[in-house]
Amino acid sequence: MISFDDFPIVYFALGYALSVGVVLLFFLRKNISYFPAIILAFGATLLVAMRLPVVIFNQEINPDESQMIAHALTLKHYPIYWESVDGTTIGPVNNYMLLLPAFLGLGFDYIAIRLLGLVWVLGSLFFFYHSVKNFFDVPTALLSLLPPLFFLSFTQDLDFVHYSSEQLPVFLLNAALWRVSKMAAGSQDGFAGIFFLGLLLGLNPFAKIQVVPQAAVIGLFAVITLYQHKHFLKACLVLIAGSLIIPVSIIALAGAFGVLDDLWDYYVLGNLIYAGGSSLIDAIVRVPSFFAKSTDFLLYLGSLILLIALSIFQKNKQVLKANGLTVFIVLWLLAALYAATKTGNDFGHYLNLCVYPLALLAALFISKLQKSGARVPITAFLALAPFLVSFGFKSTRHRPLNAYISGIDHRVPVSSVSQLMLKHAQPTDRLVVWGWMCRYHVETQMPQGTAENHSERCIYPHPLRQKYYERYLNDLRKNRPKVFVDAVGNSLWLNDRASQAHEAFPELKEFIEKNYRFVGETEHTRVYILIAEN
Repeated sequence: MISFDDFPIVYFALGYALSVGVVLLFFLRKNISYFPAIILAFGATLLVAMRLPVVIFNQEINPDESQMIAHALTLKHYPIYWESVDGTTIGPVNNYMLLLPAFLGLGFDYIAIRLLGLVWVLGSLFFFYHSVKNFFDVPTALLSLLPPLFFLSFTQDLDFVHYSSEQLPVFLLNAALWRVSKMAAGSQDGFAGIFFLGLLLGLNPFAKIQVVPQAAVIGLFAVITLYQHKHFLKACLVLIAGSLIIPVSIIALAGAFGVLDDLWDYYVLGNLIYAGGSSLIDAIVRVPSFFAKSTDFLLYLGSLILLIALSIFQKNKQVLKANGLTVFIVLWLLAALYAATKTGNDFGHYLNLCVYPLALLAALFISKLQKSGARVPITAFLALAPFLVSFGFKSTRHRPLNAYISGIDHRVPVSSVSQLMLKHAQPTDRLVVWGWMCRYHVETQMPQGTAENHSERCIYPHPLRQKYYERYLNDLRKNRPKVFVDAVGNSLWLNDRASQAHEAFPELKEFIEKNYRFVGETEHTRVYILIAEN
């Protein structure tokens, strides 16, 4: 079995050699048949190869990964969303998609979801390339693809390599961008293409509600683009119909399964409260410090800035025109920055929402730059330069190149807490964790016993706290999960037993005392088992 230590210098050197090879191909572009297809193939190979150390690292990198795996394995047994699973900021489309690896026989672990995430990343790059090609031309698209390709290939930042809830929405946004770009390029693929664009836009709010501003900007640009359509009104109605079919279907299903109130209370209102973390001005002011949280993201910005600077300072420079496309790109970037910062939580993985809007902004400058064919190879080299310098610095200083050290055993490690649980229960039994330690679900493969698999919203004060707490109690009474775990003390954010442990909540304390027996404590985590009923 393949494994990686913290300094796989030969492997990473080969990866960078492949990227240099991609750059060198631009010198020979006029003599190579099918040049764009070759660059895309090399790019896909580079991304997959450099992500391999992360993919085979079958451990939690970010708690969100465990949270989402727990959602998926629960939905396999209890498929009604908002009844068995509440993903809080993560929508049902995102979580149901996580069932795909299991249907393919990969199970519910970190390798499976990172492979799925790799599909979304490859798809995003593919659609971004074709979008830029439609908006500008092939040379601009190839050069504009390089900065996000090199960034996503070489980053070791956990916020960009773990399976995040932003990866599917980013894929959907890029697919929608591609459809709009085809319309802007004058493609005559009829109302079916317009309807499909609507479907993509309608999926976004139920993948992650946070991306609605970006989807709205794409939708607005689509309407403006359709103004040139000979059947403008009909085309707009088709777009609206396509964008409504997913929301209407989900709302209808929620009503049919009796969870319509939950959809409104916990997905709409709950996320509105979550998004109220800061004002627009505060969010904008925080952008520089937010970007600075990730060294790898700064390298990406450096790559884009080098290309933009080369365009600005070239002789006989052409001034960018404030046309409709330019306005759209700026608005899309502003919407992305707003979505990434509005919550007031500077989680680095929110920056995934900004990767392609920034690259599309750079494409405006690259489109002017590549008109001078002699500058194309140097443009490709500058796109790689910041990442190459970083690799050289780490290598010569013998800094760790790989943060995800793997052995020959690629199974999910099982903690002593999960081992204790499995002495008293089976993987098919339900598990509830009070606190925030969702990886116990992954280690035991036990589905959730409450809709939320962490209790942060039951504990911290906010307008809907009592409603979350009451639902938690009702789920316990209804589902009577076999295992109850109090992880406060060994938990994300929740570690004060005096005020946050289950005993601090009278109704919960009474329920546990009457229905569960304590079987042990390990790793500052207490495990309780349901008392057998006669």
